[in-house]
Amino acid sequence: MCMDKRPLFQKLWDLHTIRDMGEDNYLIAIDRCFLHDLSGPAALGMLQKSRRPARDPGRVFATPDHLILSAPGRTEEMSPLSARSMPLFRMGCKGYGLSLFDLDSPQQGIVHVVGPEQGLSLPGMTIVCGDSHTCTHGALGALAWGVGTSELYHVLATQTLMVKKPKAMYIELTGRLADDVGPMDVMLYLISTLGVDFGIGFAVEYGGELIRNMEMEDRMTLCNLTVEMGSEYALISPDEKTIAYVKGRPYAPKSEAWDAFEAHVRELPSSEESDFDKRVKIDVSGIGRFVSWGITPAHAVGVGACVPEAEGLDEAQARSCKEACQYMDLAPGTPLSEIKIDRVFIGSCSNGRLSNIRRVAEIVEGKHVADGVEAWVVPGSQPVKKAAEEEGLDIILKNAGFIWGEPSCSLCGGCNGEQVASGKRCVSTTNRNFIGRQGPGARTHLASPITAARAALSGKIE
Repeated sequence: MCMDKRPLFQKLWDLHTIRDMGEDNYLIAIDRCFLHDLSGPAALGMLQKSRRPARDPGRVFATPDHLILSAPGRTEEMSPLSARSMPLFRMGCKGYGLSLFDLDSPQQGIVHVVGPEQGLSLPGMTIVCGDSHTCTHGALGALAWGVGTSELYHVLATQTLMVKKPKAMYIELTGRLADDVGPMDVMLYLISTLGVDFGIGFAVEYGGELIRNMEMEDRMTLCNLTVEMGSEYALISPDEKTIAYVKGRPYAPKSEAWDAFEAHVRELPSSEESDFDKRVKIDVSGIGRFVSWGITPAHAVGVGACVPEAEGLDEAQARSCKEACQYMDLAPGTPLSEIKIDRVFIGSCSNGRLSNIRRVAEIVEGKHVADGVEAWVVPGSQPVKKAAEEEGLDIILKNAGFIWGEPSCSLCGGCNGEQVASGKRCVSTTNRNFIGRQGPGARTHLASPITAARAALSGKIE
């Protein structure tokens, strides 16, 4: 009997290939398309302008997240951008028969949180969304990637997409983490060590001891940050944890369909003999908590370290460090523990799930946010918010001086008008610290929920 040596990526690619278009371009069938309120209205407008119907409305799901406020008591009218986009978004979804988890829906939330928790994102699927962090869904064993608005339109019209085939890379992560070290720290460590271009041209699959011991929501954080390492695709082979996570979710297969689905899922994982184009093995035992100091996720060091010197770096790296120090108003050699902060943001598609909020509440219970620090916790979805409130986590956070928000991307990109003021520092559990990402002149320090919670209490990075 011949063993199937195809890695998970290749199996999914083969299952969804409609036609080889030549020069490594393939026409791929798309199982699931997610829309949000930033790029969704434009893609729907393109569909309307072309006078085409939606090819398969049952495969498309929409939710507002980017432009709506997270402030308590928010309405769409409170954000000028949301006030303009939501009527168009709502009208387009209704006109084409698409499922919309609107602002008043108990399922509304950040698209990359909603998909997995509703069972809309499933092992074996191809998934696209107009957002670069769609790779998050790869934690379930799906082939998921972000696309542009015109590509969204193409998927809506044809339920297909022409895609350049990447190579397959396997990153084996070995070792165990300390109790206060999480997937965000792992990814900041990897990106700062390997570089922001390490994954370019590859679909990255994670495996090894660390992954086997990691819970599903932490796997999602790991996959979410992979695009910051240059790869559009992140995957983790489905296992017993994956199957247990998916089973019983609202849109997951039921009854006899579940049995067939589970049998299919069990045939998907890569094996030790799988033929990857590249294999990397990294021991992460012993790494501590990480935090970014500069203007890319690669500008990250351990929380007890200093802003690095440019000596010994190549010309491009030295220039990047100099630019980062100027923008962040930091001198090389400055201990991160001496950096005072103004804001803390805990949430986003990286770290806005229930497990993240539980960790924060455990740290801050009975304590209080430092004077002069404005701290927000924004749940990733309405189900996350409801579950947290049922556990009393919102009360713990409010008593500690945190603002408890409504599900939204919020300060991750600041495109809803909620921004960090120019010159102010924010410790953020989001995925990008680019210049102006959280607002013009805003200075962002990426960190895990644990590090962010501790920073909120002390008023500095620790």
